[in-house]
Amino acid sequence: MTTHFAACGLCLEPKELRDSHLLPRALYKQSRDSTGGADPNPVVITQSKTITSSQQVSSYFLCENCERRFSDNGERFVVAQCARSDGSFILREQLLAAPPLNDTPQFKVYDVQPLLDRKIDHYLYFAASIFWRASAHRWKMGAEPVGQISLGDKYQDQFRLYLLGRAAFPKNARLHVHVSSEAQSDLMSTVFPCTTRIDKALRHQFYIPGLLFLLFLSGDVSREIDNGALNGSLTQVMWLCPWENEALFRGSIGVIKSSRPSGKLRR
Repeated sequence: MTTHFAACGLCLEPKELRDSHLLPRALYKQSRDSTGGADPNPVVITQSKTITSSQQVSSYFLCENCERRFSDNGERFVVAQCARSDGSFILREQLLAAPPLNDTPQFKVYDVQPLLDRKIDHYLYFAASIFWRASAHRWKMGAEPVGQISLGDKYQDQFRLYLLGRAAFPKNARLHVHVSSEAQSDLMSTVFPCTTRIDKALRHQFYIPGLLFLLFLSGDVSREIDNGALNGSLTQVMWLCPWENEALFRGSIGVIKSSRPSGKLRR
């Protein structure tokens, strides 16, 4: 067996590296369609094609200790709370059982501090680990780059220190978490990290079953962005909303239409 010995991407110490995943390994198994017949693999959308694939996006990047750090501080908990193939969705059930702060036909907003308390830190840590991974390393599916974003040198190092437990969550970063109010779409297993610009702020985002994470980075955090954040200065909130209103999924539909479907997707 080949040994990969180099500096770990997170702690920077020379270590034996593990085959690290951009998105958690457990999500691939969880996203497999038990009713998919001969091809239960999740749908993967890239810029050039739409396929069903068992291939996982991974690379030798982190040491065993840092992999365990990611799992213990957020990954294991958050993956257990998201939508599952058996129809269960623990986080959504928790929100629906609580009174919303704001209730409109388009969305509901919940103060999650009474519901989640210190578990809020797991969501912040999990999201930070994915966004940092996407920025700190070049990931590929086959020969095609996927999930590549740039946090910039300053934020990338701030997030690295936060993930190591040496610094607080970056003060000019706000994380929004949108929870699906709908039954899960068969096509939306996961969406790799990507970036758009909203006014003066950069918005990075990724999706796992039922949960959309949006990271806003700005030198001047607006009141609107702060008020809607899981790490807001006054309240800690999550949003329950339909995906039909989300720009990420409208954009993904365009990718699907312009890409080359393969396998069972042609039917």
